[in-house]
Amino acid sequence: MRNRIILIGLFALLLFQVGCTEPFEIETVDFESVLVVESTITDEFKPQIVKLSKTSSLENPEILLVNDADVTVTGSNGESFSFYWDSETGNFISQNSFSAQPGVSYTLNIITSDGKRYSSSAVTLPPSVGIDELYAERVVDATEEKDGVQILIDTEDPTGNAKYYRYAYEETYKIVAPYPSPYNSEIIDFDPISGTYQVILTPREPEEICYSTEFSTGINQTTTTELNENKVFRFPVRYLSKLDAKMQTRYSILVKQYVQSVEAYTFYKIIKELGSIESLLSQGQPGYVAGNMVSEENPDEKVLGFFEVSSMTSKRIYFNYDDFGLEKPPYFVDCDLLLLDYRDNTNLDNDPDEREIIYTYLTFYDYQVFSFAQGVLYTIAKPECTVCTSFSSNVRPDFWED
Repeated sequence: MRNRIILIGLFALLLFQVGCTEPFEIETVDFESVLVVESTITDEFKPQIVKLSKTSSLENPEILLVNDADVTVTGSNGESFSFYWDSETGNFISQNSFSAQPGVSYTLNIITSDGKRYSSSAVTLPPSVGIDELYAERVVDATEEKDGVQILIDTEDPTGNAKYYRYAYEETYKIVAPYPSPYNSEIIDFDPISGTYQVILTPREPEEICYSTEFSTGINQTTTTELNENKVFRFPVRYLSKLDAKMQTRYSILVKQYVQSVEAYTFYKIIKELGSIESLLSQGQPGYVAGNMVSEENPDEKVLGFFEVSSMTSKRIYFNYDDFGLEKPPYFVDCDLLLLDYRDNTNLDNDPDEREIIYTYLTFYDYQVFSFAQGVLYTIAKPECTVCTSFSSNVRPDFWED
């Protein structure tokens, strides 16, 4: 097997121009272990994040996180911020919270464990632009096979200083378990020969209501450079099918609007055209996308990724499925109740051994008891249908509104 795997280039040069900007070049390259940098520092006062990894071989395609580097962000005003590696998230996180300031240029500096030094070009904070409107509308589009709810955003910068925008979101939805279980169950005294056992049921507070939060993936951005007005109007941020279980009870979305530099916008646009940000980590990437990170010792060394400073504003909305005249969407999983009789321990007349089913489902599939009658009749269901914490959290978010 060859030591170096040649990446097949779809093209050697991608011509992409926004306004009067220069195009980024894409080169066909051999695969090699390359440092990957992903970081967006914002004007939010919070712990900032830098993610470092390395490309991997075709035989070992998983993301290889870098966890032993010296990472700092320095400002032209003399401030310096150190980062530590967090094992839970796999990211480097700033030791102290900070926010990017207007008029200050920032540089990301990295020293890897083998002593190699990398740095970014100096980047400055773009102007901040608030979100004018965030709203949801019912959409039915047979051409695009859409029937559900579209979340849209309007933004305007009358100064004309902000022209490039990227959007991300955090969606949180309320979950109500259809058959909350009032029992903890335990099987004891199982006899494998006779198949007999005892089911011990102890009362518990039913876990009925939960909340789940998910984060957007991929790249969603737009520009106003080709419009008559410097206005983002009805830009689609998120689409939910009318059958999406996330709308089954109550749904909320927090949309974050990032104002970008033209360099950051162009870089991520090319990445999206290549197949999204994951292309940075893929040896199937059709070319090398030049970012703003370089090796200080070897300018010819390839470094993937981009260090971005961006202003961020956000807005949250809530809605229910019936706000749009929709029927209640189906639950996340099928929730059939099984009524089983412990006394039935035969397979006569093709009748299943219900005693064995009770044992198997409670022991190996984590089914929960929904109700119990006559000392022998058990009504059971999947854990997702009876204990919502089996796939979510029963901690109500501080921001939640019913």
